[in-house]
Amino acid sequence: MVVAVVIAAMLFEFTMIWTIGVGFYMLALGEFTGLWLLVGGYAMACTPAAFGLLIATGQFWKSMTHALWIGLLYGAVGFTFLDVILGAF
Repeated sequence: MVVAVVIAAMLFEFTMIWTIGVGFYMLALGEFTGLWLLVGGYAMACTPAAFGLLIATGQFWKSMTHALWIGLLYGAVGFTFLDVILGAF
């Protein structure tokens, strides 16, 4: 069970970074359908925090609003580290 959760988390992280990266790339090329990928990646970045806060606090709206900020930071840091910094190597 633990191995399955770790593997799922690793695949989730990769998919989130991929959608954000491809969304930025498409926007750079003038394809505004890349906004859908950015929104999808952002939603994926918010999901773990939303579930974790909802389970921990039991307060729906507080969990959702805090998850928006956490998802923004998580997506930005993940994209910067994995896509930009590691791509330079």
